Amino acid sequence: MSTRPRRQAATKKKLIIELSDSDEDATAESKDTDEYRPQQARALDSAAAATAGVAKRKRWPTAQDTAADAPAAKKKRGKKDANVENDCPNQSNPETEAIEPPRSLTQPDGAASSATTGRSSFWERRKVWNIHELLAETENIQPTAARNIVQLFENENTIPFICRYRRDLVDHLPPDRLRDIRNTYTEIVDLRKRAENIVTQLERENVINEEIRDELMCAKNNEELEFLYAPYKPASKGTLAERAKALGLEDYADRLLYGTAPQVKLSSIVDPSNEALASETLVLNGICNIIIHNISKNTNVLEELRRLQNVHRIVLMCSKTKESAATKATGSSSSSKTTKSSAISDRKVDSSKFENYFNFQGDIKTIKPHQMLAINRAEKHKFISVKMDTSDYLKRDLSRFISEQYMSQGLQYPLRRETFTRALEECITKKLQPLMCRQIRTDLKEKAQKAAIDVFAKNLKQLLLMSPLKGERILGIDPGYTNGCKLAVISETADVLDTGVIYPHGVRANKRAAEQKLVELLSKHTCQVIALGNGTACRETEFWLTDLFHAGILDSRSIRYSIVNENGASVYSCSDVASKEFPDMDTNERSAVSIARRLNDPLSEYVKIEPRHLGVGMYQHDVSEKTLTESLKDVVSECVSYVGVDLNTASLSVLKHIAGLSEKKAEKIIEYRTDKGPFQSRKDLLSVRTIGEKSFVQCAGFVRIEPLSVGGRLKNPLDCTWVHPESYKVAETIVAECDLKLSDIGKFSFIARIKEFAESKTKLDRIAKENKLPMERLEFVLVALQRELLQDYRADLDKRPLFKQGLTRIEDLSNCDVVTGAVTNVTHFGAFVDIGVERDGLLHKSHMKNCDLSIGDRIVASVVNLDKKRQKFGLRLENMLAETDTSFTFKTE
Repeated sequence: MSTRPRRQAATKKKLIIELSDSDEDATAESKDTDEYRPQQARALDSAAAATAGVAKRKRWPTAQDTAADAPAAKKKRGKKDANVENDCPNQSNPETEAIEPPRSLTQPDGAASSATTGRSSFWERRKVWNIHELLAETENIQPTAARNIVQLFENENTIPFICRYRRDLVDHLPPDRLRDIRNTYTEIVDLRKRAENIVTQLERENVINEEIRDELMCAKNNEELEFLYAPYKPASKGTLAERAKALGLEDYADRLLYGTAPQVKLSSIVDPSNEALASETLVLNGICNIIIHNISKNTNVLEELRRLQNVHRIVLMCSKTKESAATKATGSSSSSKTTKSSAISDRKVDSSKFENYFNFQGDIKTIKPHQMLAINRAEKHKFISVKMDTSDYLKRDLSRFISEQYMSQGLQYPLRRETFTRALEECITKKLQPLMCRQIRTDLKEKAQKAAIDVFAKNLKQLLLMSPLKGERILGIDPGYTNGCKLAVISETADVLDTGVIYPHGVRANKRAAEQKLVELLSKHTCQVIALGNGTACRETEFWLTDLFHAGILDSRSIRYSIVNENGASVYSCSDVASKEFPDMDTNERSAVSIARRLNDPLSEYVKIEPRHLGVGMYQHDVSEKTLTESLKDVVSECVSYVGVDLNTASLSVLKHIAGLSEKKAEKIIEYRTDKGPFQSRKDLLSVRTIGEKSFVQCAGFVRIEPLSVGGRLKNPLDCTWVHPESYKVAETIVAECDLKLSDIGKFSFIARIKEFAESKTKLDRIAKENKLPMERLEFVLVALQRELLQDYRADLDKRPLFKQGLTRIEDLSNCDVVTGAVTNVTHFGAFVDIGVERDGLLHKSHMKNCDLSIGDRIVASVVNLDKKRQKFGLRLENMLAETDTSFTFKTE
């Protein structure tokens, strides 16, 4: 039998870093010089440290070892000679193998031999890894960067802080990439803890030796760890295998499975006085159940099963389910409450959304994340049934492999062959194939959920970083029918100036009074911008506004309106945050304020709402809420920190998301400035209770002291820049070298002189050497000094709000119409675009010309796949728009 490719490849990996004495010395040396090395890292990585300086581990037991140490040996077949290292682990070698005498599996006075697990020599080539080593290998990053990342995370450094002020230590990785690496780091830490817990448990039970302990600590993912743990995991009480073992059939089953002497005769086991052993058939059934259990727990078999599922083609097949009896006759008294509630739930979901999967099949290697999410949701609502179709080749290869594992050695006689053949067939059908299908579904689900979280995080970041509309008074409209359209006017600084309600629609409609009230508010407060929520009655309100423009009641040359994402406005209006902000305001009017503020400053308003309520993403409701919440919390903190806030004016909702701060710390900051007046400098933060040195280091670079909040004069102008307090000395040195003053920061002449200084490599090298500062951090200080004072980070992204100048109904659209619009959501299968009609159109990935769109992008598109009956239409990308105020819809001649 030839060596299998996977095993051969596994032995040639170059990324596995073996911990040696020299490595340990280097580690010890670096502890004194690296300020970011975590104090608890040594304890956390004790498993890896335990192997440092240890001599080469003993090889797997040979036949001679087994004979010399009979009490500690199991009754299974012997292993190959240690010198035959390059042979296939499962290939028989008659010169070095010996048949062991049968003995009981119970070993009260010794550890289990590793020969019982069926492991290959692949595992003995592994070394116990350090956390940073496995992180470097898994994420394909430099070992030095991986070590730094581990130390930074152990010291509780936040991702925004690392990406801005420690990026030289992490190879300038972007925040999104670093967030993925941190998730992997967390998984690795959990894996190490899980392995240590398993080892502790098995050592307490006295069932493993040092070799198997090291193997468990070498596992590089949860799957490998579970494979290695499987032979020692106790079976559930009451299983067929456990019942058979209780009858004393375990010894006979092992003799048949491994071919050890003496031969088994069923007639000698039959016990007429025991009902469960009254016949040879019952005895054989019990023996087969034990053999099935042992085969299904063999590590080599599980490893081979995983390899085969990656080699052979496996198809996921979906088919439409028949209408359930509960749906056909919901009034039937025989139907259970669960069935009735399920039927009601299913009827609430439109099954037509999943019609693409009523007769669907796809290779598990090519199926897309959004397809898997849709399939899982459709299956959950019982619209479809899902199964895996595996080829006969896979079953044949697996049968051949298992047969070679067990039947290639030992005593050969008819009863053994017949029993093994029967047990093998049942094991594959009842155990291994279902296990493989569960593993595949789990893997596909995890990949799909990760993709959904990534899409949501990317869209949320783009939504939060939309450019604010500064210097404008805004009238927010929360449209509605019965309760009318709620109005709220806010000032340039987002203070509420006026509120009201009008009724242009519904049974209480009074369009004349509504027109007068709207015009009165606009003229009274000199307001020229309208923010219209995109919820219920949005289109009707939009048509009404358009009629007012056409009639000349509203001046289209001066007044503009924009459709604003309303998702979460109702959640905000009922929240504690809204109650504290507007204790005397009606709940409905609060939502109008929120809509207006979303146009004024999207970031400051969206952070008040839980991200999952914002309506940007892909099947986010099917994702683990905890995982999604943690990821989105990181994104919000990332965005708020990058934009930065004024320490004296920032609200609690914004301040608590700054890197290094929490809600409790933000409350103490607001309490401090309320009692003692505005902060005069960043260092005043250290006077706030709960703000220690560590919190200060993390947050100081993301909060600023703006001149207007302290009466126009700053103690230190650097407090209004991106320069971190730890680099103030360097910044002052640079300013002095340029013959400038700190008070000139932000001026054109100051920026020009700093830019000129930055081109002098000799001076930079000298300053970096004098201050013992990496060149990358010095360069960042220069970049920070070249920014305009109070420059908004979001201005760099140029995602301005879209103001409409015309609109169309879906009924007025036709194929090939050319329209303009704004991207409102991005998924793996395409993007959704608001073109000014009742529904967003789908721009499928196949029609995107390989463009990478993001929320807020302006595009020109042509209409395709128009379905007026179902109110759906598709788009094809024609061009990207640079300007925002273009004609919104136009026909081709």
